[in-house]
Amino acid sequence: MNSVAEAGRTPIVDCDVHPLIKDIHALAPYFTEAWRQYFFSGALRSKSDNGFVYARARDRYPHPNTTFRRDALPPQGGPAGSDPAFTVTNHIEPFGITTALLLPQEPYGVVRFGNSQAAAAFERANNEYLIDTWLSYDKRYALAITVSDHDPKSAAADIRRLGSKPGVIGVQVLINRNMLGSTVFDPIYDAASEMGLAIVSHQSGSEGCYAYSQVPAGGAPRFYGERHAVLPQIGAANVTDMVMSGVFERFPKLRVVMVEWGFTWLASLMSRMDYLWERNRQASPFVKRPPSEYVVEHCKFATQPLDEAANATELRAMFGIPGLEKMLLFSSDYPHYDTDSPSIILKKIPTLMKDSVCYQNALEAFGPKVFRH
Repeated sequence: MNSVAEAGRTPIVDCDVHPLIKDIHALAPYFTEAWRQYFFSGALRSKSDNGFVYARARDRYPHPNTTFRRDALPPQGGPAGSDPAFTVTNHIEPFGITTALLLPQEPYGVVRFGNSQAAAAFERANNEYLIDTWLSYDKRYALAITVSDHDPKSAAADIRRLGSKPGVIGVQVLINRNMLGSTVFDPIYDAASEMGLAIVSHQSGSEGCYAYSQVPAGGAPRFYGERHAVLPQIGAANVTDMVMSGVFERFPKLRVVMVEWGFTWLASLMSRMDYLWERNRQASPFVKRPPSEYVVEHCKFATQPLDEAANATELRAMFGIPGLEKMLLFSSDYPHYDTDSPSIILKKIPTLMKDSVCYQNALEAFGPKVFRH
C-alpha cells in the first residue's frame, strides 16, 4: 500500500482539476517562431476570464452561471484555475487532496481546428507549459497530457516523448468526429499502453456546437439544460464503441478513465450489451467475452457530476451497479461552478466503497506513479 495510506489518513485522488493559463503569451517559449506568429496574430484571444479557445458550448447556449466558481479566482488575477499556488491553498490543502489530476481545459477548443499541425502545436505547447509550471510546483499535481485525433502519429510521438516525465500519468484524448473505438486512435492507444498511461476522456464543451462534432442521440440540443441532461449519452456511446470495436482485444493493457460523462447509466448499458452479445455474437466479431467484463476490467468512471438521489433507496441503487466498486473514482471538477466538494460527496459513498473511490481505483487505473510523495 502507498506510504500515504500507511501514514494513517485516507488518500484522496481528485481525478478532475482544470488548469488554465493567465495569458496566451505564457506559451510563447513552447512554440517555434512560425507558430508564435500564427497564434499571436489574433487567431486566439490573448486574455479571458475562462480560457482562450472557443466554438464551445458557452458560445452556443446562454449559460445559467459563469462556468467557474467566483471564490476560485486567484487574488493575483487571471481566470480560475490559472494559479498553481492558489489552487493548492483554495482546493488541495483544505480538502486534503493527495493527488490532483490536471485535465487541461485550454486545448478543448482545439478539436474544431481545421489545421492538424496547428492543433498538435497548441496541444504540445500546453502540455510542456503545464509540466514546467504546475508539475514542478507541487508533487501533489499530476497531469494527463492532451492529444487529439488530428494527427495520431504525431500524438503518439508526443506521448512517448513526454510520457516518462515525473507527474505525467495519463493521456487526455479529445473526441471530435471519430468515436473512441475507431482505429484512427490506435497509434495513440499503442503509445499509451507502451508508456503505461491511462486514456482519459472528458467532454470538451464542443459537443453539438458545429457540423461534425459529436452530438447526443437525435441531434444537437437547443438549450444548455437540455445539453447538460443528455450529455452522458455521448460517453455511453463511446464506451460501447470501444468495447464493440475490439479496442480492449487489440490493446489488452489499456485503461480508460471516463470523466464527467456520468456513470448511473452503466447498469442498463452493460446489461443490454451482454444480452445482445449472448444472443447474436456474430454481430460483433471483435468481442470475445461478455461486454460488461471489458467495461469492469478496463474502464473507470468519475463521480462528478454526481446524480442527486431523492432518497436512500435511490442512493443504494445508484451505488449498487454490478462492478461499480472497481470502477468509480472521485472527481471534483474544480474550479467550475458545479465543483463537487470532497467533504460532501464522499459522505454519500457507501463505507465499503470509500477507499476504492478515494484512491484504490485510481491506483489501479494510473499505477503507482499517481503518488509522487
